[in-house]
Amino acid sequence: MHGGAPSIFGVLIEVDILWGSNNSMYLLAIDTATNSGGAALSRNAEVVGMAMLKTPLLYSDKLIYYIDFLLDQLGLQKEQIDCFIVANGPGSFTGLRVGIAMTKALAQGLGKPTIGITTLEALAFRFRAVSKQVAPMIDARRQQVYGGCFECDDSGVAVLQAPTVQPPSEWLRGLSGEDCLFVGDAAQMYAKTISSIWPEAQILRTDNCVLTELCQLGYLRYLRGETIAAHQLQANYIRPSDAELSK
Repeated sequence: MHGGAPSIFGVLIEVDILWGSNNSMYLLAIDTATNSGGAALSRNAEVVGMAMLKTPLLYSDKLIYYIDFLLDQLGLQKEQIDCFIVANGPGSFTGLRVGIAMTKALAQGLGKPTIGITTLEALAFRFRAVSKQVAPMIDARRQQVYGGCFECDDSGVAVLQAPTVQPPSEWLRGLSGEDCLFVGDAAQMYAKTISSIWPEAQILRTDNCVLTELCQLGYLRYLRGETIAAHQLQANYIRPSDAELSK
């Protein structure tokens, strides 16, 4: 993209120049599941604007402002958005509630469809050019990880191992990890554990940013008619919240 702005208070904003087309569709992606969230706008599968917030405490107060800013900079109205996409977990419970609620409010108010995409699917899709088989790992705290294994190419993502939450060593032993590329913040945190169990595995030190991939996967699924009404959106928490566990 062109015209990138510096990061200020944990916020990175980038916008591109729109060359309009009557055949263009616009998608808005929201991610508040991890500490690399924010919002992105795409024209078809091409991201034309992005605001990334690396301060999760800002999500509830600032995200709608940055969505409005992106629309304004690109000369678009909310009514021109064809579909709303959201990372529906796993990730921060509070963050997921913010993103799901915001997506529902925007889509319901405008009568537009939605698409929920798991954080792990999107993170795997990000590295499809590096490896066909990707095992994303996200820190779940309590010495656990959110993990899954996916087969990826430009047409989408196929689940090889469903997303789960487990201690890293336990999860890793359940994989055929020698063929996997391990990515995500937990892959960096538990790199020694990965190498001890799967010495031949590839490990990349990455963050959890998936805004571009939400737009790209969302566009593919929109074309296939894989949308749902806003009221059908649900978070994929994977495990109970602390409040539920204490009951």
